[in-house]
Amino acid sequence: MKLTSRHAIFMVGALSAMLAACGGSSQTSPSTSPSASSTSLFTSSDFTASIPAGWSDQTTNESAITAVSVSGTVVMLLIAPPSFTDRVNEHIDVSIVQQTVPSDALGSYLETVAQHGATNLSPVQPFNLDHTAGLFITYDLPATGGMNKAQDMVVNHSNNTYDIVLNTSAADFDQQLPALQKVLNTWKWTAP
Repeated sequence: MKLTSRHAIFMVGALSAMLAACGGSSQTSPSTSPSASSTSLFTSSDFTASIPAGWSDQTTNESAITAVSVSGTVVMLLIAPPSFTDRVNEHIDVSIVQQTVPSDALGSYLETVAQHGATNLSPVQPFNLDHTAGLFITYDLPATGGMNKAQDMVVNHSNNTYDIVLNTSAADFDQQLPALQKVLNTWKWTAP
């Protein structure tokens, strides 16, 4: 259920149409579209992180959140730059899962994506998010017109499980990975 409720790859057309209607695929507002030399800061009640240059913050856009079909509570949704408008399903989302996953079950939680069509799962690997240990995997997802690739990361903090996902076309994954790294490298928890 995790994959089908979080990664609605078939919704690419709906998201594209929605973003075009909102102006998200052709332009972004000045407050969320930094120039290459400046950085915008994303702020929530839980954390802050830099928004990568060119990416648009769609966290308050209910249509965009619905289109990417993330389960749990979405606390951040960033859409790839306009240069990827033919692939607007490329995004970084952060959600708080509905039920906290015990720390010793985070790896198993990540691997449930295989039950929903994900293939080529990498081994579960550790990472650190602002001094908090987490786990991640990468995997392929069948998508309309090709294959998508995702990096899925989970971390427990303040009695919540945060799920951080980069979802992109397989061909663009290496190009989009630095944007995810920018978010992770600048992430600061605001609550203990």
